[in-house]
Amino acid sequence: MTRKDYYSPGEIRFTRAETVWLIQNLTTLRSGQWPPEASGYTDTGGRRGRSHKAPFQTAAEYYAEITDRLEKCGRDGLMLEAVECWGKSEESMAKYFGLTDWFVKKSLKRALNYVASGPARRWHNTRKRKGQTYEQYRTRKNIPASSK
Repeated sequence: MTRKDYYSPGEIRFTRAETVWLIQNLTTLRSGQWPPEASGYTDTGGRRGRSHKAPFQTAAEYYAEITDRLEKCGRDGLMLEAVECWGKSEESMAKYFGLTDWFVKKSLKRALNYVASGPARRWHNTRKRKGQTYEQYRTRKNIPASSK
């Protein structure tokens, strides 16, 4: 499976690849712009219907959703944002937080899985599943809070 370089707002289903792409483009989303395609082509509208939203609203909604999901993960969400958005290495995160490289990799994977939980978010209560906080999700996997 190949990873795409661009996702339109209608394509976002919060898979892991789409979530990583959104995290990598948080700065652009925060400014109220949707990240442009690599080709530089701009759609002029064509036969599409008009949107009832302000031009910046879609980008702002995705920015708010991703940052909310990352904040629910605490330190692990901060590490995921630092690695994917700011370009920090896993080794520097391990050194900064005093953790092992293995533990940082597991924490990043766990946080990404929690953030990319799709439309049936893990932290929402539904008839089929009780909502979970990130701490409950982490301890269900039997992974301690910190490791050296």
